[in-house]
Amino acid sequence: MKHEIVLTRGDLTLRPLTPDDGPALRELVDAAMWAGNSAPLPVDGAAMSAHLAELSEREGTFAFAVEQGGELVGRTSLYDLVPGLRVEVGHTVYARRVWGTSVNPGCKLLLFGHAFEEWALERVALRCDHRNARSHAAIARLGATFEGTLRRFRPAADGTIADVDYFSVVREEWPAVRGGLEARLAA
Repeated sequence: MKHEIVLTRGDLTLRPLTPDDGPALRELVDAAMWAGNSAPLPVDGAAMSAHLAELSEREGTFAFAVEQGGELVGRTSLYDLVPGLRVEVGHTVYARRVWGTSVNPGCKLLLFGHAFEEWALERVALRCDHRNARSHAAIARLGATFEGTLRRFRPAADGTIADVDYFSVVREEWPAVRGGLEARLAA
């Protein structure tokens, strides 16, 4: 859904994702990076723009462009919002050059903070394709609790039916998770 939320920390900005971001975002991603998504990789910038337009219109989805130093380096979302209760973080993809940097923990600090502190939610969930060991490890490093694997949960971009690993952070865990993320970003 369209929104006006802008979250910033240092040189990291999360701003509303628009179809205009499609060509630049398509340049950042390749098939291997996109493999954990449920939708097939858009073939070009115009197709990515159409994909982003659809994502931006989904009810309960707040899609963000991720910028570092004013340059687009990825996308992420808060989605499946149940006001007063829960939201999921996902639809995340970053340029390879920012993998392993402060971008992912910085984004999650901003998104989790918004969910717990602005929306007063009880739970933030994250999931990844069970085959995506890199994403699984990255989510665990955030301090999220692994809840298990949902078998044959959703279609995958490669046409198979994917098992999905589920993680969460609940309100009582947020102060410790926030502290861990802040420590990672300060290092």
